[in-house]
Amino acid sequence: MKQKTLNFGFKDNYSVKNLYKSSCNEIAINYINQWPKTSINNKIFCIYGPLGSGKTHISKVWRERSNAVIFNDISDLSLDYINRFDRNLIFEDVAPNKNWPENLLFEFINEIKSSSLSLLITCNSDPLKIKWKTKDLISRFSSFTNIEIKLPDDFLIKKLLIKQFADRQLSLDDEQIEFISKRIERSYSSIINIVDRVDTLALQYKKAVSKYIINEAIKSL
Repeated sequence: MKQKTLNFGFKDNYSVKNLYKSSCNEIAINYINQWPKTSINNKIFCIYGPLGSGKTHISKVWRERSNAVIFNDISDLSLDYINRFDRNLIFEDVAPNKNWPENLLFEFINEIKSSSLSLLITCNSDPLKIKWKTKDLISRFSSFTNIEIKLPDDFLIKKLLIKQFADRQLSLDDEQIEFISKRIERSYSSIINIVDRVDTLALQYKKAVSKYIINEAIKSL
């Protein structure tokens, strides 16, 4: 097996066929797949889960389905801008920080709620447990459809390992994937870390991924 030894970065594959469904994310995936039927009673929904859990992948699939526009920051936008907007929206990685001024976020949500548009919000944690300073914002989030992506099961761990290695143009066999999956923590961050470490070591040694490289990667975590 041969691989490139120069790392020019990598590109995530956000295609529908690479969006793997399992028990931990099936509610979120079913929701976007059944849209717009799912938005009849609530046009605003929030998908939350830890970093690396697939929220961006899900939101980009929904973007294609709904002709939505993704925002990672609203601090420079005005309420008038949203009033004139005629496409569905995605607010990605919403959190109490400078990118998401709470009063402005609250006003945007109110405008969207009274319009014909749909809004997908993604967060790294349960929006109802985030320490928002604006109490009215908490009330708004409690009225949305909030969907959790849970920690990955064995099936999803293996699928995500395959996908993330493939994103880096690395092809591991089933035995190698099985070996890794049984030796890392059941978390999305562990998947990201082991893939990054294996990739780094393979480039460093200028060799194909081997059991030795995999073992070295696991030891270094």
